Amino acid sequence: MAAQVALSLLEALRSVDRPGETLENEVVARTIPRRLGLSEVVERQIELYREYARQGRKLSDDELADFTRLVKKRPDAAKVFFEMGTRLAEEHIPRRKWWLPRVMRFRMVRRATSRTLRRLFGQRMGGFVSGTFSLEVSVSPLVQMDPGGDACALVTGFCERALWKGVGGELKVVKHSCETRGDRVCKWSLKE
Repeated sequence: MAAQVALSLLEALRSVDRPGETLENEVVARTIPRRLGLSEVVERQIELYREYARQGRKLSDDELADFTRLVKKRPDAAKVFFEMGTRLAEEHIPRRKWWLPRVMRFRMVRRATSRTLRRLFGQRMGGFVSGTFSLEVSVSPLVQMDPGGDACALVTGFCERALWKGVGGELKVVKHSCETRGDRVCKWSLKE
């Protein structure tokens, strides 16, 4: 698994824990010390994983599972994973090419999504089935890390941001089925 995945998780945690408003000279880590994402430990880990990402280092599944365990205990875990997905897509999905027909832009986003998820997670993360944008994943590493299903919000956030960057507009992605609920596959598609 790419170090970029753990880095995005930590940055998402920090982003979600940061208050919407701060005073001009406020040191948020001191004024709101109980928020994990604002701790000095998380800040040091972010710097460490930034360096790992620059070096192209890989992490073991156990390392990411450790971070996932921290987040999935939170009541806002799905929000953190969604933010993580948007950060990963923002970093890795190319900007839309306005001169291309919309159908071609969807095709490019599907291809870039498949390649990026495979590269980040070190394995194939399902595939696209018929329709404009319909992703199916079976034996998801996210479900293995988080049997509760909150980690799947990462894919929802990733797909929404990928579509925004590559196609344009406010396209919403919904999860129709999930392995954690006993379905055969996890499936995401455009909200119609």
